[in-house]
Amino acid sequence: MKSLIVIGSLILFVVPSGCGISVADDSTLLLAPDFQLGERGALPGPVSHSGLRFERREYPGQGAIEWQVRLRAPASGESPVYGDLKSADFVVQFPSGNPVMLHWSKGSHSEVGDFQPRVEPLNQGKSFALESFGGRSSDGVMPYFNLAGEGGGLVVAVGWSGDWRSVFEAVGGGRVRVTAGLKRSHFKLRAGEEVRLPSVLVMGYRGDWIDGQNHFRRLVLRAFTPKTHAPLDLMPVAASVHGMVRFNDTTEQKLIQLAADIAALRLPLDSYWLDAGWNGGGFPRGQGNPDADLARFPRGLGPVGAAVRQAGMRFLAWFEPERAMRGTWLQREHADWLLAPSDTPDGLRYMEKDGFRLLDFGNAHARAWALDTISKNIRDAGIAIYRQDFNLYPAYFWHTGEGPDDIGLREVRHITGLYDFLDELVRRHPGLILDNCASGGRRLDFEMMRRCVALWRSDSCWGDRAFPRNVQAMTHGLSLWLPLHGLGANKTDEVALRSGMGACASFAINFLNPEAVGALRQHIDRCLKVRRLFTADFYPLAAWSDDPKQWLAFQFHDPTSGDGLVQAFCGSAAPRCRRSVRLRGLDPRRQYTFVDWDCETAPTKRIGAELCETGIEVGSRGGDQAVVLQYSLVP
Repeated sequence: MKSLIVIGSLILFVVPSGCGISVADDSTLLLAPDFQLGERGALPGPVSHSGLRFERREYPGQGAIEWQVRLRAPASGESPVYGDLKSADFVVQFPSGNPVMLHWSKGSHSEVGDFQPRVEPLNQGKSFALESFGGRSSDGVMPYFNLAGEGGGLVVAVGWSGDWRSVFEAVGGGRVRVTAGLKRSHFKLRAGEEVRLPSVLVMGYRGDWIDGQNHFRRLVLRAFTPKTHAPLDLMPVAASVHGMVRFNDTTEQKLIQLAADIAALRLPLDSYWLDAGWNGGGFPRGQGNPDADLARFPRGLGPVGAAVRQAGMRFLAWFEPERAMRGTWLQREHADWLLAPSDTPDGLRYMEKDGFRLLDFGNAHARAWALDTISKNIRDAGIAIYRQDFNLYPAYFWHTGEGPDDIGLREVRHITGLYDFLDELVRRHPGLILDNCASGGRRLDFEMMRRCVALWRSDSCWGDRAFPRNVQAMTHGLSLWLPLHGLGANKTDEVALRSGMGACASFAINFLNPEAVGALRQHIDRCLKVRRLFTADFYPLAAWSDDPKQWLAFQFHDPTSGDGLVQAFCGSAAPRCRRSVRLRGLDPRRQYTFVDWDCETAPTKRIGAELCETGIEVGSRGGDQAVVLQYSLVP
């Protein structure tokens, strides 16, 4: 029997196969008193195997429920074949027969359109399937979905850092069937073995679809953000060394001197960002050589870390433990820990030609080696922010040589091992911040977000021909789901700096150029005063567009303080025109003071009703435009 979730007018009833949940007038989920975890009737879908175990987590203040799914083989004897494993299979009942609108977003794929919002009407008789690409959870499609009906809806999220698949099907009478789980599964387990399967999160809301998005942003901030620090303390305002030193040209001497030079500037920077290339062989050919290049770092990273701490900054350092290249130490010494790719499509054939290998995190010995090796670097260098990259498509490695009863098993063991690896790393190093890169934003599922922050959301960045519209559009798209992200800049003109605003920033500039440093200082001083707003409610004020001739505008609004920020962008090829954007979330009876960052000496006051109904004008003066309007509630 499928679970049933009923969304009525202003009331939500969630019935996971017998467990009643309702939303009171304050939108708080109330659990039915007769619910007993572990009863078959309380599971979120059909129990196809006796070894499936659903562990329920409740977020009553947020109207959300999560279930973590585990699968255990019998303690003795032969395992059954576990096939077509689903972590969720339920029906949502909406109060109207009108088509439910499924809001979803593209994921990261190093493209201009990364995180583009999409919407699909769900019509009876036609199912709509979404899935990840290549083995990383947010590659191609984000694993977050908003089923929006009249007066409310349901957000569904898949927590799995590998390949997943979800299907949405209107089945008549206002009902939508939702299934989610592994993309591929037909395997046996060892006797007594337990593995993780995809987790599922559901969150009910009232209002329109954007109300649901903001409710979900608050849930992510409060429940699916690492607890080691306050949210904004997790997000660095960093000096990147690579505005002055290329990846493979870093040396101990250069990095120590640069740390001292930056400290002397007294810029409001809290972190020092060392990215790829410091290990033996450089980037990318040296992946699989775990130690620092002896010619460039004869004493390892320790002296650099000491210089960074003396400069009053946190040391952020890059690693890529899951990849090894041909001829590296890992390939020579532990080839038995490595998986090779096969059957890659033409666009990914380079992984086979160039000798890419995947370190199998499902192998306990390989995982223990990675933990010990990286932990030593963290201790020796005093690393405060550990940056984990992952620049391959693991599905083509997991598939290699699979037996008929092993389909999906390598992936399951690898992802289970990945979570164990990250959790153990934080246990060994209390206070360590984990940054999840994965070729830029390709592992943004909620299981990773509860462990890591995302400091690099896409490899389509300031070097792309579409800059700055690509990064402006990414702020628009990704902010619908996640509150903690940002970019920074590698130039100090206003358009570049304002396009990269967010909860975090990396500045890869020439720190020996006084003019650039002055512009950066002014920008950071402004941004630090409003940075908290990027974690508040988000409203798109113009349709998402990757066309720089179109205005792109959005708003961040703190409903508690009444403060907010409006950003609007337009390219130089656009006609000179003015556009009115209508704000959201304001009190229609109250007055607000607006300051245009380009004319801070002339603040204006406007009534909330006028701002929401008529709007506020932004205009083009020619050239690329990056308008920032900061507002506050008049006491």
